[in-house]
Amino acid sequence: MDHLTQSQPDFHTFLRNWMIGLEHYLHQLLHHLEFLDQQDEPKLKQLIHQVMTHYHEYFLAKAQVYRQNVFLALSPPWFSSYERTFLWLAGFRPGLAIRVVKSCGLEFTSDQAEMLDRLSVETKDGEKMITDRLARLERQVVAPPMLALTRMVGKEVNGFVNQADTAVDRLAEDMEVLVECADYLRGKTVAKVMGILTTTQIVRFLAAMAQLQLRIRQWGQLREAEARGDANLNLP
Repeated sequence: MDHLTQSQPDFHTFLRNWMIGLEHYLHQLLHHLEFLDQQDEPKLKQLIHQVMTHYHEYFLAKAQVYRQNVFLALSPPWFSSYERTFLWLAGFRPGLAIRVVKSCGLEFTSDQAEMLDRLSVETKDGEKMITDRLARLERQVVAPPMLALTRMVGKEVNGFVNQADTAVDRLAEDMEVLVECADYLRGKTVAKVMGILTTTQIVRFLAAMAQLQLRIRQWGQLREAEARGDANLNLP
């Protein structure tokens, strides 16, 4: 259990530093967009690679958390209650990437528009498949036998403590698989979106995603600070 209790403050620190890094990259993305005429393709691609590496680091760190305690990742204490309303299986809904890119004010070719529409349908199907699996799992959780077993966790009742622990462990394993599937769909959707866009469009898309993420976090922190009556809020 020691490593589980240590993971919370460790990830809190990681997330705070990661958000600072994201804000740094956002400034770079916006700067390049402001002076596009002076940018060359290799520099833009290098920045895109750096931003995607930054996101990859986040997913790796989050994976360490849910492999230790998937239930912690599903309702993460390092996010505000407002931020948690946007979560779908420990992250954003994959379809959000498509909605963001369509709201960036970009001009798409007919081929790009068609590919994005097809990707939207494909992503919705993927989300539904995972959501259906989650619903089936949730029905198992609220079933009377499972409820009885979960109440027995850590308690020996006629020698059945091992059975209860095993049932909860199996539930955690099933939830971990679903989070991994959700992360895979998130990554695949973003990769396909970027494969449809031009280099300049990718820069604008990444800037819009970062702005949305930072605004949600800042707004969530502000709401919690106001609820506490804390006037001295350090953002992001």
